[in-house]
Amino acid sequence: MEAAGFYRTRGNTAWWGSDDARVEDFERGRLGWQIYRPEFDAWLLDLARRRGAEVRTSTRVRRVESSDDTAPVQVVVERDGVRETLSCEWVLDCSGRAGILARGARRPGVRAFSLVGLWKTSNGWNVPDVTHTLVEAFDRGWAWSIPIDGAQRQVGIMLDGPSPRRDGNRALVEAYRAEIDRTTHMARHVGQAELQSVWACDASTYSSATCAGHRHLLIGDAASFIDPLSSFGVKKAMGSAWMAAVVVNTILRDVDHGERGDAAIELFDTWERDIIASHTVQTREFARAAASHYDSGFWSARAGLAVASSAEAAGGDASEAALRAALREIRDSAEIDFDLGDRVRYERRPVIRDHEVVLEDSFPSGMRFRDNVDLVALARLACQHRHVPDLFDAYCRSTAPVPLPSVLGGLSLLVAKGYLVKKDVIRC
Repeated sequence: MEAAGFYRTRGNTAWWGSDDARVEDFERGRLGWQIYRPEFDAWLLDLARRRGAEVRTSTRVRRVESSDDTAPVQVVVERDGVRETLSCEWVLDCSGRAGILARGARRPGVRAFSLVGLWKTSNGWNVPDVTHTLVEAFDRGWAWSIPIDGAQRQVGIMLDGPSPRRDGNRALVEAYRAEIDRTTHMARHVGQAELQSVWACDASTYSSATCAGHRHLLIGDAASFIDPLSSFGVKKAMGSAWMAAVVVNTILRDVDHGERGDAAIELFDTWERDIIASHTVQTREFARAAASHYDSGFWSARAGLAVASSAEAAGGDASEAALRAALREIRDSAEIDFDLGDRVRYERRPVIRDHEVVLEDSFPSGMRFRDNVDLVALARLACQHRHVPDLFDAYCRSTAPVPLPSVLGGLSLLVAKGYLVKKDVIRC
């Protein structure tokens, strides 16, 4: 990423349900990248080639055939009118919104489209920080401005309904300018700049009934498309690709396609559903903040999004009050003296170790990790130490270095849910 030379950014500025700007700078010494997708995608493709992948461009997949568990999968491809059949053990559908294999499993979400314009100025941009991404909510949707370099920025509008691009370029430009004029800060932002071009694209959300089929997995945007308001689309897609690589690596090593292979597929499918649920919750909270300021169908529809109850609580079914009480009790105690609760029964659940999926002990309902803390390892260590600093040191040495607040949060969750119970606590 450093060598690719993408534009560096120091944070975000937002006007969200308020005329006051909220300036959010990244942590000291940390910078982000504003990636230009055509260059980023070409860079990733070249990296894949150099790592040994066979890459075929200008090639269309016409058909995928999978008959039974023993025969190879047949993929019919076409280039310049010539068809060829490729054989493989597994197919990963990374075809994005097109969804070559994903179409049959796709479930529609919230309808939306984006209008995007490229703006250029030689007089500089009147913004708190020229490297920042700018975001503004307004009555009909929301707008963003992203720097490409010091002189150019992409400014987009997210809206409901059908795209006006079907009516021609003139109508597209007119619709775009009309929406920019409805904003406050974004309209002022581009006032002295020159509009270079305008385009539109579908931004409707969707998910899949399942992300794992007969010897294939749905990756990234082929599996689902989260609301761009979350700003985690690229990160989600790359995480999905990494997970798929681990899953297929496990299956190919587990030659009998036994318990580990089935668990790996289940882990991948569950991960995708959890990602969708967590980002839907996040989007809904953003929408509720905007809906309190703007009474419109765009925001009310998103503010009322339904999410599975299991995804609502990041820490399982422990209430915030119970978590706070547990944390307060831990902090107020001179010593801790925990044992596992009498009713604790472990379940064998899939986790990732060294690029493979393995089965390890987990708490009921698959509760294993919170804020990158291994809760099973933490619970076992908590029964061996009487002081939080000693427990923290032991966890970081034996498992993985994590911040102290994360360990305290995991410990509080274990206490709040009754997985850890006091034997004896000596108070100050």
